[in-house]
Parts: sequence; C-alpha cells; structure tokens
Amino acid sequence: MDGAIAIDAEPLIAYYWDEPGADAVEEVIDAVERGHINGWINTVTCTEVRYVCGRDDPETAQQYVSRLRDWFDIVTAEAVWERAAACKQAHRIALGDAFTIATAMEKNAVMYCGADDDFDGIDVDIRRFRDEGV
Repeated sequence: MDGAIAIDAEPLIAYYWDEPGADAVEEVIDAVERGHINGWINTVTCTEVRYVCGRDDPETAQQYVSRLRDWFDIVTAEAVWERAAACKQAHRIALGDAFTIATAMEKNAVMYCGADDDFDGIDVDIRRFRDEGV
C-alpha cells in the first residue's frame, strides 16, 4: 500500500472488537505504525471510537484511542469543519463520516472505511476493509 489514508471509525471499531475484517485493519495499522504509509485520523473519529468501544470498558477504550493517536497523525475538527459541513450538506452521510472524508480530502489521502454505500458519488478515493457490514 502506498500513499496516505484517512481512517474512519468503522475499521477501528471492527479491529477493537475483532469483527470480520479485523486482520485487514491490523495490516493497515501496522503499515502506519512502521511508517510505510501516512495515516491520518480526525478528532471526531477518535471521539466516535472512544464512546462506541467504551460502552463495555471505558478504561481499555481510552488506552486504545491513546495508542491510535500515537500511531496516526491527528487532524482536528477545527481544521476541516467547513469542508465537512459542505460534504454533510451535499450528501446523506453521518457527521463522523463527513469529517473522515474532509480529512481525506485535506490530506490528499484515501478514505479507509467499511462497507457503507453512503459514499457513492463523493469525490474521494475509498478503500474498504470489508464488503459487508456486521
């Protein structure tokens, strides 16, 4: 894998819960950690991962998000909020997804996401870690 990715919450949650596709996510995380690709994560994505994973064990989820913030370069919501708002206004997508898309656009990166078909028609390169949701 070459270039850069902006990672969405779905792959990170799938990795945390060891859902289908977690092995593919692990390969991407390893590539980012080793510096083989540039990895970007938005603070909104960190928030989503923290609250979803933290429903079961808040402390472990906090540690996981802290590691993610060490592995990936951080893009703040403030840095891309206008682009995210325009994306959300133009497309029927979740707010968190709009921030990941805006991050990918800002950093000229591929959006790394799950099986959602919400992204059809959006001008961003997408790579999916799985073809079906769980």
